[in-house]
Amino acid sequence: CAASRQAACSAGCIPVPWLCDGEQQCPDGTDEQCGCECCSVPSVCGAKKVQCPGTHHCIPHWELCDRHQDCEDGWDEEGCPQQPCLPGQWQCRNRVCIMAEWKCNGIDDCGDSSDEDVCAPCPPGMVRCDEGKCILESLMCNDEDDCLDGTDEPSTCGELCVAAGHCPCGWGRGELQSCPASFCSARVDIRSGDLYWLASPPLSCPRTHVPCRDGTECVAQEYMCDGEKDCADGSDEDGCAQLCDTPGRSHSSYLCGLGTCLNASLVCNGQQDCGDGSDEGGNCSVPCQRSCARLCYPSPQGPRCWCDPGYQLAEDGLSCMDVDECAEWGKGACSQTCLNAPGSYSCGCLAGYLLEPDGRVCKLAGPEPKLLVAVQSELLSCGLRSGREEVLLTTDKDRVVFSLDYDLVDRKVFWMDLATESIRWQSFDLGKKGTLVKGVRSDCIAVDWRGRNLYWTDGAAGQVLATRLGAAWRGIPEYTVVMDGDLDHPHSLVLQPLAGLLYWSEVGSHPRLMEATMDGSRRHVLLAQGLGWPTALALDLPTWRIFWLDEKLSSIGSARLDGTGVKVLQLGWVQSPFAAAVCEGHLYWSERKAWSVQQVDKTSGKNRTVLLKRHGQPHGLQVPTRGSP
Repeated sequence: CAASRQAACSAGCIPVPWLCDGEQQCPDGTDEQCGCECCSVPSVCGAKKVQCPGTHHCIPHWELCDRHQDCEDGWDEEGCPQQPCLPGQWQCRNRVCIMAEWKCNGIDDCGDSSDEDVCAPCPPGMVRCDEGKCILESLMCNDEDDCLDGTDEPSTCGELCVAAGHCPCGWGRGELQSCPASFCSARVDIRSGDLYWLASPPLSCPRTHVPCRDGTECVAQEYMCDGEKDCADGSDEDGCAQLCDTPGRSHSSYLCGLGTCLNASLVCNGQQDCGDGSDEGGNCSVPCQRSCARLCYPSPQGPRCWCDPGYQLAEDGLSCMDVDECAEWGKGACSQTCLNAPGSYSCGCLAGYLLEPDGRVCKLAGPEPKLLVAVQSELLSCGLRSGREEVLLTTDKDRVVFSLDYDLVDRKVFWMDLATESIRWQSFDLGKKGTLVKGVRSDCIAVDWRGRNLYWTDGAAGQVLATRLGAAWRGIPEYTVVMDGDLDHPHSLVLQPLAGLLYWSEVGSHPRLMEATMDGSRRHVLLAQGLGWPTALALDLPTWRIFWLDEKLSSIGSARLDGTGVKVLQLGWVQSPFAAAVCEGHLYWSERKAWSVQQVDKTSGKNRTVLLKRHGQPHGLQVPTRGSP
């Protein structure tokens, strides 16, 4: 290794600034053992830049190994990997590898925006950092380094202040304009350092969401008054207690003066059950003479009607009506099938599932369900209850296991190999492996285990193709074009083998979700509204719904398989989803930017958990519903 410029590790030589930088470059991790002398390497450039040896010239970390000589002697390009990315891939400034066709596609696939910086100027309302990345103006002077080089947090940020209730809006014009304080903030011009005031327009929420009181975020309507504070200011739970006495919402609740709800049977019983005693006194002694359909209870405000469990008070305040607990999906009554009855309901499970003791939740019978995940050149198995991880197969280091699917019949896993432009397979029972077809490129493959075919999408060609699962590579590609012509960049693909149907997403100029029979006939639009880039699809057959993750809108959506019952949750942490799967009560997906596999409650979008995080980008994932490897 070059003295003073490179450091040795088991895999070869790496640039000195890569030592103790928070990212493991050596396979054995010795570059991140920060008890070594590398941590005391002096630098006059600060933590965000590195010094070219023998000079006072400083460059950002991301200019190392960017294939451009930034130091006069070329030190920043010495010892760099000769082929850091696979054929057909493009290297980002942060050394992440992405598909070459993802460059300039309008999506920040790199995570540092380097694949989009060279394509167009920053859009209105955004400014460019010194390293080229575009950020929102509102991210300047927010005490966080949103630019890699920190140019969005200059020293002049500390000089800013906001007059209470007013702010001088505009670029230093000097006039005062009345603006809500929550929508006005002081900013610094990222190039000149000049101070200016930024007046943001009122927050615009989609129709399925409501704004929080402070105007900083939107939350789903389903999150209002659910007992959890989803707004940072807690405004989604303010005033919710009064709902306990609203006709059509409750059958036996009384609103205490402090805002809590009390069972109506405890009102006017001679004991103060409300903390403030508001459930006693007043008109408690007034006899019930109202024409209540079921029951009448006294209250400090006078007699009131109430209903038995399973019924709710009608709008007339006198009669009772049955509560249909099965009417709306996602309210938590049953996880699979629901049967309503007068004043009650019962839950059931489909074949292969068992009802939990709570009488609501269905769990898979048999062995623990496992999640198959492709991470770089490995295929992993993760137990969804135990969390146990296991490496099922490892390919050559220069190959990426991309999209994958599992054959329930022959217990084979199929995956897309981008390096060789082929779809490969391996058997878990016999240990055999082989190539199904060559000369293809796809973001998504799907196995029809019943019809014994494998399907894939070709976004560039606008096609859906298929080949037989039993085919063997004989030097000539053997596959059939199932659909062609008017497909607008088909991307994700999922199958319903027992019904002979396939579903796919299109991410072109008019994004939509589509359905067709497996021979490509009876094609129709499932959903064409409210979509941005639906890059990951998953079927949940027990609830007869299709789920999608939208990269552009940062949302999770679902709908019935006939296109009705659409539900969308806007969730800011959905950034770069690649593949998705549903099992029992959870939705799982791979996040390429965060290098992780995450899960959420499929109905509410809450309880997000990072299930798996490895040093490498995750791509395809699948949950075999039987015969797990």
